[in-house]
Amino acid sequence: MGMPISKAGDTSLGHVFSPSPITPTTTNVTALGSPVHVVGDPIAVHVLGNSAHGGTIGLASTTVMAGNKGLARLMDTGDCGAMVSGSGGTVLVGG
Repeated sequence: MGMPISKAGDTSLGHVFSPSPITPTTTNVTALGSPVHVVGDPIAVHVLGNSAHGGTIGLASTTVMAGNKGLARLMDTGDCGAMVSGSGGTVLVGG
């Protein structure tokens, strides 16, 4: 089942209570007029308990690539477990 893509302007949902911006590193692939998020894109500092930390998108599609990196979708996660949001509902990506 496909999930909406994550693109510039979408945030990490952090660890439920601390949303933070994600910076797209791929500028030559766009969806709905915005650069898409891919594996390795940095997630700004967010909080889990007493730990303030940053991260990167770590889990994303293994079948749809942008710049040889997996395309991030709604509910994919960062390397620290932070959940990614995705507002590109008209572009659904599987796998």
